Amino acid sequence: MSNGRPEFKVPVGDEGSGKEVTPLQRVGYKLALFVLGYIFVASIAIFIVSFYMDRLPPVPMPPTSSGSDAEHYKALVAAYKDSADVYQQLAKARVDRAIQLFQLVVASTILPAFTAILGYIFGSRKSGE
Repeated sequence: MSNGRPEFKVPVGDEGSGKEVTPLQRVGYKLALFVLGYIFVASIAIFIVSFYMDRLPPVPMPPTSSGSDAEHYKALVAAYKDSADVYQQLAKARVDRAIQLFQLVVASTILPAFTAILGYIFGSRKSGE
């Protein structure tokens, strides 16, 4: 028993038995789990900030046919097309913002650290064999 917890060796395959990890590898595992959790939390926070806290205006309503004046109806259709294009650009900007935030926070900063930690854990495991 170490640290008040029982340790068990688990047989692996036919000829081997489980190997104990070094304290430094154990810290590496915990750090990797922490960083993985941080990646999930950061991803969820980016999603919430990008899609729930920043509301889009309501979708423009299509014009109704007003049977009396064809020119007026054509002007309404043109205005509707313009407003639909603006709405589409706003929605695209929202998605682009989320992608840029994810790349900035997760892909370019946290993910390389996570892969370095995993590389250390598996590299130290191989060198210990």
